[in-house]
Amino acid sequence: MKRIPLTGEWDIRSIDGELKLRGTVPGSLLEEMEKQGCYGEEGLFFRENNRRSISLADRDYVYYRRFDLPSDWLTGEDHSEICLEADGLDTLCEIRLNGRLVGKTANMHRQYAFPVRSFLTEGENSIEILFRNSLDFIRKEHKRRPLWIDGDDGVTTVEGFEMIRKSHCSYGWDWGPQVPDLGIWRDIRLCRYETARITDFYITQKHEKGAVDLTLFSSIGHLAMASATAECRIYDPEGELIHTLQKDFTAGDVNWEGKIRIDNPRLWWINGLGEQPLYRVEILLADSEGNRLDQTERTIGLRTLTVEQLPDEWGETFHFTINGQPVFSRGANYIPEDVFLRRTSAAERERLVRDCAEANFNTLRVWGGGVYPDDEFYDLCDRYGLIVWQDLMFACAIYDVREDSFIQEITCEIEDNLRRIRHHPCIGLICGNNEMEWAFVNWDRFVQTREQEFEYLKQYHVIIPEIHQRICPELFYWPSSPSSTGYFEEPNDPNRGDCHFWEVWHSNKDYTEYKNHYFRFMSEFGFESLPCIETIESFTLPEDRNLFSPVMEEHQKRIGGNPKILAYLSKYYRYPSSLDHLAYVSQISQSEAIKAGVQHWRRNRGRCMGAVYWQLNDNWPVASWSSVDYYGRWKMLHYEAKRSYHNILLSIDGDEESCAVHLSCESFEGTEGTLTVRILHMTTGEVLYGEKKTVGTEPFSSHLVHEISREVIRGIGSEEKRDCMVRAEFRDERSGESFRTCHYFLPWKYLNLPEPEISCRVKKDSDGRIIEVSSQRASLYTELKGRDRIFSDNYFDLAPGETREIRIVHGPEADKSLKDIAVRSLRNTY
Repeated sequence: MKRIPLTGEWDIRSIDGELKLRGTVPGSLLEEMEKQGCYGEEGLFFRENNRRSISLADRDYVYYRRFDLPSDWLTGEDHSEICLEADGLDTLCEIRLNGRLVGKTANMHRQYAFPVRSFLTEGENSIEILFRNSLDFIRKEHKRRPLWIDGDDGVTTVEGFEMIRKSHCSYGWDWGPQVPDLGIWRDIRLCRYETARITDFYITQKHEKGAVDLTLFSSIGHLAMASATAECRIYDPEGELIHTLQKDFTAGDVNWEGKIRIDNPRLWWINGLGEQPLYRVEILLADSEGNRLDQTERTIGLRTLTVEQLPDEWGETFHFTINGQPVFSRGANYIPEDVFLRRTSAAERERLVRDCAEANFNTLRVWGGGVYPDDEFYDLCDRYGLIVWQDLMFACAIYDVREDSFIQEITCEIEDNLRRIRHHPCIGLICGNNEMEWAFVNWDRFVQTREQEFEYLKQYHVIIPEIHQRICPELFYWPSSPSSTGYFEEPNDPNRGDCHFWEVWHSNKDYTEYKNHYFRFMSEFGFESLPCIETIESFTLPEDRNLFSPVMEEHQKRIGGNPKILAYLSKYYRYPSSLDHLAYVSQISQSEAIKAGVQHWRRNRGRCMGAVYWQLNDNWPVASWSSVDYYGRWKMLHYEAKRSYHNILLSIDGDEESCAVHLSCESFEGTEGTLTVRILHMTTGEVLYGEKKTVGTEPFSSHLVHEISREVIRGIGSEEKRDCMVRAEFRDERSGESFRTCHYFLPWKYLNLPEPEISCRVKKDSDGRIIEVSSQRASLYTELKGRDRIFSDNYFDLAPGETREIRIVHGPEADKSLKDIAVRSLRNTY
């Protein structure tokens, strides 16, 4: 096989003649326009510049370039085949080689291969791709058949996005701007296949009696010769060759099924339960003289992974089971990492996935309104041990399933992507869509018809399951999220399947509402906050830095989002004295809300087996539900997730008159150690109550380990409660780790918080990466900040006189003078 990459520089022009530029492929039109100043000197993210995107995208464009074809590509026997292969074209394209039409595309989620031998000439050739106006297309299609989309409940989308197979959120969402980009967003190339090529490669596993039987399916296409030989090689995680298989092919023999047994396999485990050893499997295709014709490879992990649904005392279970072990899923929902899909670097993507692993995630849900991620995303999830809940790209909309052309498009799209990702050990579930079954049954703003119900069932219960069964039957298929059994039967049933819960936030319920619900698997729940002040400063001028300025509201895409942030903040906290403090306190509010849900569901392990919050990341700098902002800065929530998602969780379930301490364990070892519970005066440190005892839990369990009696709590007067904190600490004797948590009998705004007098120093015997933090008096949500560092812990409570050692995990070492480290607590905000 020979290749000519068609990446690099292309000429771009609008059909109306108004715009001309040079652009890089892979890439996108609007990203190139930003580079060339079409969004102003500061770019799309600054102030309200994102609004220019619609007018820039609302026209046709042509991409054009020339390339040389070597003389040997068109010589020789006629059995060679030349294809133009495009991994991502966004979206409505007409492709011409040397002025002749090669093909058309209508789906950014697909991969394309066009036979083009007859279109080419020796020497210089030209390729031209016309990108039709997607905005004009969806306007016309929506007028032809106005189907329902979730665009009337605070979601700022362009009407008609459901009529095109393109990233839905590129037309806007309640966390992202309307940037309907276009272009050649993945690789494009010419390939010459001499006589034969590998057209499919599929691996299945069967685990039994301590061994793994691999079945390898491969298909050989374009076999225009007497014979060819395929060789399969398997390498262990250290790169040692451990097995080989060979197969000779003739013109009439194009499929191969080979079997290999791996004894003493090293199993792939999720983050927190074991290692992630990966085996490499490659196929080499050669002619009778040993000349290489084609090759491909897959990296696999040896594991069993599925979702178990079994009847129990509450209804029916819903949880991932890996290698026979049921696990509690801990993670977040992943969206596209940038409005410009190609701008994210490999290092940035790895940092985001690593941030998840470091925050003790074991699960990521790829949300269905974006794009299917690149291969490297799944490779990273394989390496870091994160289960991927993979939505197909259908979200919050009805689709035109009565059109055969639409069915053909989604069939090819799903086949392409399932074939591409099915071998990854991280893939735990394939989900048909986001929230559409729930919309049919429970959303008052959605008035459905019998025809639309029929089309929905056809799409998610007939068409997609048939594709899934052909391509990857070993993977678990789930028709919608949320769902219980499908077929419109109580899709958000708390006793079966998965649930989305938005009573907190969208319906203005209190944080404590989470504790009234015991879901089997919580796959979406969330709470907004502002990003930190450095991120706000990146898109504002000083005069914009008011929560209700036009610019601040432009970077809040949820209608009514900023007033809601303030409304929740007013329930618990005093009003902050600056925008910087407001951003910080809004993140406290977000963190406490998600903490309330996660820790409640972990305390009820077994009945609930998953907490996957909305959302992990942002695609631009914005007020949103994310725990890691666009620039990779950890919000307070991400640090709280690291604590609440740890295998060992010490948590308190309490209110003004109760305080129950729970210990949860999500590991094979279980835990045992010393628990200390005290009620302290936040200013003087006086101990008003103390208890110390040995406690523990079995593996994969959660227990109530201590309860302060109501008599003790009632003995503390209402005024005294304003000065008190409950401090619980568990020291695990097996690991030597300590776990801490606090409880306050009153909302934080009613507490008499003292001036904490926080002090920090860089330990002299360290390498400059350990900071010793202490406080004379109680310090709540103690924040360390400086030069975008990531710390081993942050936003933690300090008891009076307590000292903590905090390591700088990522970022520069601390200056010995600590001039580059800022410290504050809740008390400093008013």
